[in-house]
Amino acid sequence: MHPNQATSQSPLVSNFCNNGVKDPNFCLKVLGSDPRSKAAKNAHDLEGLTIDLGSNMAKTVTNKCSALLRSEKDPNIKAALGSCTGAYGLLNLDFDSIREAVQSGGNIDKQGADARVAVLKCNHDFDDKKLTSPLADDNNNLLNFIQIILANAVNGHD
Repeated sequence: MHPNQATSQSPLVSNFCNNGVKDPNFCLKVLGSDPRSKAAKNAHDLEGLTIDLGSNMAKTVTNKCSALLRSEKDPNIKAALGSCTGAYGLLNLDFDSIREAVQSGGNIDKQGADARVAVLKCNHDFDDKKLTSPLADDNNNLLNFIQIILANAVNGHD
């Protein structure tokens, strides 16, 4: 990340990304690289943008996992990827539920917890068999998105 990334952000983005977020640099980088963040009027707008970005990433990782599954020859890796594909299907539904709850002003703790479980299940399927996951970095990014969304929902903003 560029050393001035944090200082080049709007105060709104900076506050959002430093509001209980475990990896503020990740938050600043993804929101700062999306031009929609400059149009955000409040933290609720940034929350919606973060949900969109996380949801889009979940769809991208689902497609990547499906492609890996089609080309994988190792039966153990294939089994783990198959399990991840199912978990990502649930994750995509969780992001839809999170979006709906945020739009209606509802609580997202359960949907956020479910989303974390889906990603962690994929990690576990590889770790359990002592395999290196080709999705590890993607899963870490997904967990970062989920954590940002939950931190800002729990801490609340206007």
